[in-house]
Amino acid sequence: MAASSNNSTLRTAWISILVTVVLIAAKLVGGLLSGSLALISLAAESTLDLFSVLLTLFAVRITAKPADEEHLYGHGKFDSISSLFQSLLLLGISVWIFYEATDRLLHPSSIKLSIDYLTFGILIGSFILDIWRSRKLDSVGKEVRSQALQTDALHFFSDGLSAAVVFVGLLFSKYLKLDGADSYAAILVSGFVGIMSIRQGKHALDELTDRFAHTADYEKVSKVISETPGVIGLEKLRMRHSGPILFIDAGITINRVLPFASVEHILSDIKADIQLVFPGAEVVLHPHAVKLEYESTFETIKLITSEEGLLPHNIELSKNSNGEVTLDLHLEFPPESSFLNAHEKSEEIEHKIKAHLPSISKIVLHLEEERPDYALTTVTDITSSKQDLAAEMTAMVRKEHQSVREVRDITLLQSEPFKEIKLALTIVLERNLSLAAAHEIVTDVEKTLRRHFAFLARIVIHSEPE
Repeated sequence: MAASSNNSTLRTAWISILVTVVLIAAKLVGGLLSGSLALISLAAESTLDLFSVLLTLFAVRITAKPADEEHLYGHGKFDSISSLFQSLLLLGISVWIFYEATDRLLHPSSIKLSIDYLTFGILIGSFILDIWRSRKLDSVGKEVRSQALQTDALHFFSDGLSAAVVFVGLLFSKYLKLDGADSYAAILVSGFVGIMSIRQGKHALDELTDRFAHTADYEKVSKVISETPGVIGLEKLRMRHSGPILFIDAGITINRVLPFASVEHILSDIKADIQLVFPGAEVVLHPHAVKLEYESTFETIKLITSEEGLLPHNIELSKNSNGEVTLDLHLEFPPESSFLNAHEKSEEIEHKIKAHLPSISKIVLHLEEERPDYALTTVTDITSSKQDLAAEMTAMVRKEHQSVREVRDITLLQSEPFKEIKLALTIVLERNLSLAAAHEIVTDVEKTLRRHFAFLARIVIHSEPE
């Protein structure tokens, strides 16, 4: 619970305490002077209101404490315990009022009422104050999701309604001379209080036993998770309240070929979207990787090698006249790996690939050592001294590849100490091409350059749309 919300809750509780003390004194004086059982019962109810609000204040302070080693889900259940205890007190009050009212009806001679304007004034003031603080407590209780405050709000609303019923009963007794009207009003009060206390007690008991009855909230969370991009499906969803905090535990399925960073991004999106709907919710997600029907052969190969902690590249599939498929790929091993260990690992990978992709007849693995970040090649830019060569390369590409609109940024680099020459250049292509078509043009340009300039050790071509 945020500090500002907690301060608002405590301030509201203290105001309610002061109002309750005033009402106890007023109702007790009015009841004793008039002899009205209904009014005395209201005073008794307000006395327990005071205890109830003090209990709420205690529960709010406990609930605001953060989770600790003994309360891993926080202290929110204390709020529900307070609510349940208050409901039991309300139920006890309703039983007592009903008993006393019935006894008066059975012994009408004991009824001696002395009703005046002070009595009615106390009831009117009580009604106004009870309805006001009921609305205030209900508003704050919903804002901070506090059952104890909402129980108090219900409690004081019933007090206000009770005051109205007693007011009508006393009117009938004084002006219509209806014997027993005060007792019948008290019975109505007891019935209403009893029903409301049972309803609120059941709600508190549901919270304590983790019964989740908020189906609308369940559907909202399900929708948020299911509609998050990257989520294949929702396997399970568990939700529980602990005081003002909603705890959500969900299992989701995702594409197994996604990199870990992408999975983290999906989980982060889900949590952020849920907390927009339920601020402060504690969300725990369990991703389960699954194979999709449209998983490509290359994705399967990359997944198998990545499970072994290796980086594949130059993956190529080919088919001969007999329909046999051959897989060629390069595997990068950590620096200073032994040849024997690398070979054993490559055989394990080969067996896994054939088990997952039985259509592959032959696998050729090229083993190499991963180049460390610090192994930087020393090069010299020789472009300025090879202007004629650069111009010849540009003319050759433009002549043999009409689809190339422009050749620019030609750079020639010579490595040390082997004097190998690397060519880097940019070609401009039509903007409406598919990626496959653009890549095919780049590949053809590279073949042309290798055919005419065989001394080039490496060619890197960057393509841009016109």
